[in-house]
Amino acid sequence: MSSRPALPSQLANTHIASLLQSGTIPPVKYQILNVQGGTEILVGRLKVDTPTPSGHAFILRRYDTGAVSLTTMFRAAYPMADAGAYPKTGLNTPTYLPAPESEKREFQWVKENYDLSGNNGSSRDPSSIPRLAGTWVSTDVAIELGEAYSLGELIHSVVEAQPDPNANYRRSGKGKDGAATTPSKTLPTPPRASPNPPTKRRKEASPAPAPLVVSPRRSARTKSPKPASQPIPSLTSVVKASKKSSRRTEVETLAGSDETAVDDDAGVAAVEGSASSELREEDLAEQRKLISDLKEQRDKARSDVSKTVKRAREDEDKPLAFDFKEPQVGERVIATNSRISPSQKSAVWGVMAFAFGVTAASFLPNLF
Repeated sequence: MSSRPALPSQLANTHIASLLQSGTIPPVKYQILNVQGGTEILVGRLKVDTPTPSGHAFILRRYDTGAVSLTTMFRAAYPMADAGAYPKTGLNTPTYLPAPESEKREFQWVKENYDLSGNNGSSRDPSSIPRLAGTWVSTDVAIELGEAYSLGELIHSVVEAQPDPNANYRRSGKGKDGAATTPSKTLPTPPRASPNPPTKRRKEASPAPAPLVVSPRRSARTKSPKPASQPIPSLTSVVKASKKSSRRTEVETLAGSDETAVDDDAGVAAVEGSASSELREEDLAEQRKLISDLKEQRDKARSDVSKTVKRAREDEDKPLAFDFKEPQVGERVIATNSRISPSQKSAVWGVMAFAFGVTAASFLPNLF
């Protein structure tokens, strides 16, 4: 095994350490890519925060071959490698290589020391596995390289994630649409330039009867359209140049070798762009749902407050009045002995009165 080139550790992603310490690894989300010949490939993506203007990167895995994108792994681990430099090892004096060289040297070392067959298709054989831009490695190699990139748990999450076979995931054919719309933008430009020469010829032919009227000013005007017709070829030439340049780029991307196609930044950006657009739509949907829920809670809270305020106002509007109510008690019934008749009662009262009178008559004289 050849010596491994140095990794740009000083340009590593500073958000990965905090992400792993938090213990909350983001879930793997899935989408279907429409690639060569209308073939659909199920792709999983893991979002990783990065200190870049975009704010994030994706680690991709294709489920037709099970391979993981080494290109997205490296760019998630070292997102600032495109804007810096890293030291070249093996020399007494420190020298620095441009940062893109670190990615190329790392991928070249991986190709020389690992078997990458069956992970991605080939542009030389269109009938083989569909080809996606970038370098793709098996899950075992991805786990091994992920440890070197400090992406261990993230790569394990990507490798262990399995999509639901019964789920209907979103489809994205932006890569195909973008390639089809590129030549269509340059084709309509020639018809716009073609009607102009006949109009100039009419203006040049129309001043023919001018000498009969003897108007030198008009004859001078007839000469003025000639310099105006000169910039017309420049417009057509610019359009033709754009056609040639677009055709050349298309031929190079389609007929390029495996080495150039693997390191195609535009293809990787297209795959990552489709993934980020899908994720952006999902984030927007979640934000809209959160906003609607907050609005419902706010409206409910307002309605509850209005009800309590209304009840308080109704209580305040009522005049203060004291309603004294005596206890409603019926006439008290005196209990008597039901065995004594009324005549017997009167006789007893009479005897008692007579005894009281006799007693008073006998004791009162003794007092005086």
